[in-house]
Amino acid sequence: MLSKIIGLLSVVGTLALVPLAHAQKSKSDDAAALTIVYAWHDGEREQAAWLNPALVAEFSALPGDESTVKRAYPAAQAEPGSRGIARIWRVDGGAAERVAGEARAANPVGKYSPVFSDGAADGARKRALPGGIIVAFKPEWTESRINAWAAALGLPIASKLEIGPNVYVLKTEAGLASLATANRIHQSGQVVSAQPNWWVEVTTR
Repeated sequence: MLSKIIGLLSVVGTLALVPLAHAQKSKSDDAAALTIVYAWHDGEREQAAWLNPALVAEFSALPGDESTVKRAYPAAQAEPGSRGIARIWRVDGGAAERVAGEARAANPVGKYSPVFSDGAADGARKRALPGGIIVAFKPEWTESRINAWAAALGLPIASKLEIGPNVYVLKTEAGLASLATANRIHQSGQVVSAQPNWWVEVTTR
């Protein structure tokens, strides 16, 4: 049974992280109009997240006020209110991916993520991927079956959530890997639902 599950997940893997839209941008464009859209699933509902190529999320800053992102890109500017669990850094144009890669190389234990928006504008609510996916398994699945399924896929169980029957957080790498893994598992049809363990910006009205 597990071999069939793994085989199915590998087949749908190539579909897991295809942008819904990717318009070409000229060099004069900035991040105000976001054009690269990724899909994710909130239960049975497909949701959209707009990639912001000018922002990087850092989830594991060095002690004190040090930042690997700031070291990799001294011109990076912290977004207003960006403290605590996640620091959001603004960099030039589309440099976010390169800066995140350099920060990850300098501090391999750090967690870095692209930053997404809930709308096509730079000012929309931000979200990022610190790692992990939330999976709701079928009610009839036993704990031992869930443990075996997760182990076969190399996804350690981080915790069980008390928000419904058989809802677990599974560990993944930070960044797009967690989005791809969640989409792949959701598309397999083997579980009730799977979604990234999003960090979401807290907004005040």
